[in-house]
Amino acid sequence: MSGKAKYTVASLLVILAFLVVWDYLFWSGRFPPNCYIEKVQVSSYSKYEALVLIKSLEIDKAVTHPISLYFDGKWTDFAPSELGIYISPRRTVTNSNKYVYRSNYLLDLFKRVLDSYKKQTVPFALEVDRDTYKAFLEGLANETDVASREATFTLVDEKNYKITKERFGKAINITSSLANLRNVLYRDERRATIEVSIIQPRVYAKSLVKNPPKYLLSEYITYYGSHDSPNRVHNIKLASSRTNNYILNSGEAMSLLDLLGDFNRDSGYKEAFVLYNGELEPQYGGGSCQIASTLYNAALLAGLEIVERYNHGIYFTIYPLGRDASIYAGGRDLKIGNNTHHPIYIKAYATDKKLTYRIYGTPTAKKVSFSRPMIFFEGERFIPYNVMTDEAKIKINQALLSGKPYYTYVKVITEQAGYLTEKTIVSHYKMTGDRENVKIVRPEPE
Repeated sequence: MSGKAKYTVASLLVILAFLVVWDYLFWSGRFPPNCYIEKVQVSSYSKYEALVLIKSLEIDKAVTHPISLYFDGKWTDFAPSELGIYISPRRTVTNSNKYVYRSNYLLDLFKRVLDSYKKQTVPFALEVDRDTYKAFLEGLANETDVASREATFTLVDEKNYKITKERFGKAINITSSLANLRNVLYRDERRATIEVSIIQPRVYAKSLVKNPPKYLLSEYITYYGSHDSPNRVHNIKLASSRTNNYILNSGEAMSLLDLLGDFNRDSGYKEAFVLYNGELEPQYGGGSCQIASTLYNAALLAGLEIVERYNHGIYFTIYPLGRDASIYAGGRDLKIGNNTHHPIYIKAYATDKKLTYRIYGTPTAKKVSFSRPMIFFEGERFIPYNVMTDEAKIKINQALLSGKPYYTYVKVITEQAGYLTEKTIVSHYKMTGDRENVKIVRPEPE
């Protein structure tokens, strides 16, 4: 071979080596031929170029498959954007490493020369915007959720009653549904389930049928004061209606505040006097403390458990001394527990003059009575004054009229199966009020 030929061959080998090196460097780390990220061709793209491309895509046009959600017994397809689903460019490119890695350059070169690369599809890494998907689920819930309905018990007369059957409810579990979709997308899948929770009713008809609460356990009546306004009477009637026909299961405790709802105009309440910081001030729901005091005494007479109770700061004589109950939204509640083995039924009646609570259940053989109130005045030695004794009346009246703070002790005596149990109700009053000695912040609106 001549020198010129050798030079030519050497030059060709150098050029070929240069081309091979260039080819190796160019394709290293790039997507191979016939490679797609779902519908988008990325053959020969570097990861950075693919990243830039992915950021410009519209997800609904780029993905191969829609998102399928299973709900109400069937699968339904949705465009990803409807659900707040979006492409994560960086995670998509990171997940594509196994497609762009060159494990055998010569084999890759041979396949490229022969154009024998089979089609490869890289899935998009998808994520979901929490607020958008939550809004979608909430809209769906407004159309499909069904509230549960408790079984009801109604006394028709002294001997007859009516029981209606309960209904189970259902509600979309938004938290679980969101977590489920996120997990599915993380696995590069496109089919997720909308989780639905079954809402069980609180009261079941079978418990009422087995032990109908038709026996009168207690009754308590309070009368309105001479100064009571139409607004206060209105509130009492409204509040009593929200506690009427209430079933309290065995072992449960009821919250009076929960039953009465928010004290505002939207709930139907009017402004009437409430005792607030030792003064009378018109507020929405004024008069609800009479609901609390009347129900409290009915519960005591029925032998029910008093879970939470507060007395008024100022004692008014429309309630028995030492046995009133005060409620105030956000701070004071009356909670009553059913310590019997069967359901309790609460009946409320409110007229223009009086409020009545009756509590029904199964016979408990309990007999409840109260001791006379004992008064202890602040600043004195621990000497009780019996309000029923003549020698104490003068002392008590003088102290009460002077506005002296005092405590009262009343014993609740329960007799059952030959055994006596006693519990003491302790109340603390700043003074006794008669509307004349209590400051009025402003008059009630008409």
